[in-house]
Amino acid sequence: MELTAAERVLLHLHSFWNIREPGREATQAGIAEGARLLRSHVPRTLKGLQGEGFVDSRDARFLGRTRKVRVYALTEAGVRRARQILGEVDATHVEIEGRATTLGEARRYLGLHALPALAAIDSHGRMQPRVTDLERPTLLQRDEDLAFLRRWLAGAAPIAVVYGSRGMGKTALGWAFAEGVPRSAWMEVGPGADLESFADSLARSTGERASDPDQAESVAAALTHVFAGERKLLVLDGYADVEEPVVDALAGFLRGSRGRGKLLVLAQESTPAYCRFYSRSDVDAGLVAERHLRGLDLEGCRAMLGHPTIDPEALRRVYLLTKGCPLYLRAIREEDEETLRANSRFTKAEIRLLIYSGGAAR
Repeated sequence: MELTAAERVLLHLHSFWNIREPGREATQAGIAEGARLLRSHVPRTLKGLQGEGFVDSRDARFLGRTRKVRVYALTEAGVRRARQILGEVDATHVEIEGRATTLGEARRYLGLHALPALAAIDSHGRMQPRVTDLERPTLLQRDEDLAFLRRWLAGAAPIAVVYGSRGMGKTALGWAFAEGVPRSAWMEVGPGADLESFADSLARSTGERASDPDQAESVAAALTHVFAGERKLLVLDGYADVEEPVVDALAGFLRGSRGRGKLLVLAQESTPAYCRFYSRSDVDAGLVAERHLRGLDLEGCRAMLGHPTIDPEALRRVYLLTKGCPLYLRAIREEDEETLRANSRFTKAEIRLLIYSGGAAR
């Protein structure tokens, strides 16, 4: 499937539509890299998308920088258009390792965004993704968490909710667990998701479409029907502050869940109480299993930093500042200041101290 430059930009920006603070990916340079376009083609493409009302721009100052830069984001109309394109892309027929499937299903199993997935298709319609595209976050010190999920899968509770702060490794844990469950499916929602976008994500991920995506009862029924066949596990990633009808749909699924179907929800630790679709009594009754992810300990930090001989005081300094968050530790290891600026509240001085400490005595 051939995409225009504008369509590529829309798909690229859609990958970051729900990020609170923009990073380099929202700049013209980041868009050129992510959308795989010549840098000289990006300004004209963005101008056209702004003229159609699909993209907005503003000046922003990245943490630790004094000069403002122009960043771009999708409007509501842009999000809708990007999702239309994504649906068409995901419907593309491909072959991977001798199996005929759709691009959407293949990339969800592989953990790819749409554009890298498209780039992995050869002239014969075969998917041959690069190893670098398939790289996932390192999973350290999560044996107990995996054991919890395996016990839940074997038990009676239809829903498990894993909470963790941003970068704590919820998605990596979910991938590691789901890979061991045949015919599992993966869907994503973003902060502030409404019922329509939730139902759309469910349909793209599982093929189950609600008869009325504007009604929570209909979406709950579609969720239940996901498990009518052989599918046993559905992972819902990115759950946080969502609109009330989404909460109602999940509550409806919990009340009506039957059979062997299992729903794993990966939720932000900051998810407000009014978005928690179950009560303490549901936990006590064995209907919902909860787990809160903690950061890595000192030895986990040492392993994530890839620095066995790191100075003990420097290691402790990194541990205390990052609280063992894998995302921060990986960025320190790779000396990735932009990731730290975009995903944390560290000051410029703290970022420099962390990166210096991470390489102490190396």
